[in-house]
Amino acid sequence: MPVPVTVTLLGTGTSTGVPVLGCGCAVCTSPDPRDRRLRASAHVVAHAARGPVHLQIDAGPDFRAQALRAALSTADALLVTHEHFDHVTGLDDLRPFFFRNPAPMPVHASARVARVLAAMFGYIFHADGSYPGVSRLVLRGADGAFDVASRDGTGATVRVTPVPALHGRLPVLGFRVGRFAYLTDVSEVPEASRALLAGVHTLVLDGLRAEPHPTHLSFDEAVAVARAVGAHDTVLTHLSHTVRHTDVALPDGVRLGFDGLVLEVPA
Repeated sequence: MPVPVTVTLLGTGTSTGVPVLGCGCAVCTSPDPRDRRLRASAHVVAHAARGPVHLQIDAGPDFRAQALRAALSTADALLVTHEHFDHVTGLDDLRPFFFRNPAPMPVHASARVARVLAAMFGYIFHADGSYPGVSRLVLRGADGAFDVASRDGTGATVRVTPVPALHGRLPVLGFRVGRFAYLTDVSEVPEASRALLAGVHTLVLDGLRAEPHPTHLSFDEAVAVARAVGAHDTVLTHLSHTVRHTDVALPDGVRLGFDGLVLEVPA
């Protein structure tokens, strides 16, 4: 059965973040806090029958700052969309989550991404005991739906469904939890994956900018995907520095995300 979830958008920016270093454009110098965007990630709390299950989607170079701002103190699993640096280089910042609870944490990713992570973070995933403070992260697959259990021993679990998509020609994963789904860094959502989104209430979706882009959805393309899957509420993320929050007009049911936005998704 679907469970209610609470989602915090920790970051809604591109790989450069916004402001972009050295840029003096109207967005990068905007006083509107919604125009300041850390790298894209989200924290999902599934309110399961036996207690909450905390899911972290991606952990990029801004994760520590994002976790402090959102007062995060735990995660039960890390879900990785793809291997680009702005989504995975904060993996080591999960280490404090093991100080009080040493229970292993699964990292769910595609087989290709798992190989990249194992190479990037060999001291974590091929630990030989010489570094006793290493995070207890364990690579797990994401070829089909899987359950995530709370690491605190309550027995609470939640079902997660990977949603395959394309980022240009690179295969990536979105994730669905209950009636919530998150797909960042996508330029195409295949028909088979759109079927996995049937009945979704809240969809966080890549919407880089108004103009087309070879590896990201434009606003119009994102709206078309949202309409095709019937999402009740669609929130655009991975926004570039050409997007000033107050300047964008979108159809009913579609809006821009911003860092710190909290979404309450019903069961």
